[in-house]
Amino acid sequence: MALIILKRLAWGVLTLFGVSLVTFALLFLVPRIGGKDPAQTVAQAMSGAKADEASIKNIIAERGLDKPLTTQYFRFVTDAATGQLKSYRNKSNVMQSIASRFPASLLLAVAGLVVWMTIAIPVGMLTAKYSGGTIDRLSLFLGIIAVSIPTFVLGPLLQHFLGYRWGIFSVGGGASLWNLPLPALTLGLGGAAYYARLVHANLCGVLRQEFIRAARARGLDEKTVMTKHALKNALIPVVAVLGADIAGLLSGLIFTEKIFGWPGIGSLAIDSISNLDPPMIIGTVLFSALMVVLANIGVDIAYRMIDPRVRVE
Repeated sequence: MALIILKRLAWGVLTLFGVSLVTFALLFLVPRIGGKDPAQTVAQAMSGAKADEASIKNIIAERGLDKPLTTQYFRFVTDAATGQLKSYRNKSNVMQSIASRFPASLLLAVAGLVVWMTIAIPVGMLTAKYSGGTIDRLSLFLGIIAVSIPTFVLGPLLQHFLGYRWGIFSVGGGASLWNLPLPALTLGLGGAAYYARLVHANLCGVLRQEFIRAARARGLDEKTVMTKHALKNALIPVVAVLGADIAGLLSGLIFTEKIFGWPGIGSLAIDSISNLDPPMIIGTVLFSALMVVLANIGVDIAYRMIDPRVRVE
């Protein structure tokens, strides 16, 4: 197990290095292909449209944007690794800014995950039990609709009906339990529909296995067969998919956070792009990549703990 974790960590470091390189190239090399000077663009965005040439040159020199790109890149990497990366916009520490937003994103992620599983597991079990019937077909139809509606459409719809018109929930405006239900529902409904079908498909396969027939032959009631035997085995493949999705949740939900004014990492990323703040952009991207790496390691560990066959292999 320790050797596997070390291998995953080594690949994770390599992944973070690749992500930092690609992100830096997109910010500083691609504009040059189009004939634009990224340093001039960033400095002008920071100083304002009416800034004189001297002010722009001062900003370029102060931020080190006049240095060779290799020097700038290794400075970015070194500062990010040591936690010294600073925003160009307000000179705030990038890692501290991300850390201050992380609790809000974590709260929203956990709430969305609760919505996912609270809906997905019962619906998946019900539709698997009556596979091919009216309930299964209706669930599939509603699930397709839920998955197909974009977040930037579903969020305002929930705000309008459940917030403004019916006054059931708060329409947003900050990270608090009072403002949590609508963004959690926006985040959770599409995921719940997807995971309901995933649980359904896995359960249908498990229910055809010999050990399920043996459990029923021993006289076990259907509830025990479904929950203790079938569901436990059906959820094993779900863990692998869930790990990657949790990483996405923790790294920030851009549309959901922006719609509801939720001060998480997703809204921080949007603001950094709007402000043309390369250190903050790179910091949020690297944090997202780090969450994916850690989630994959966590999934590997959880998978081996849940499924004895993986440990044997």
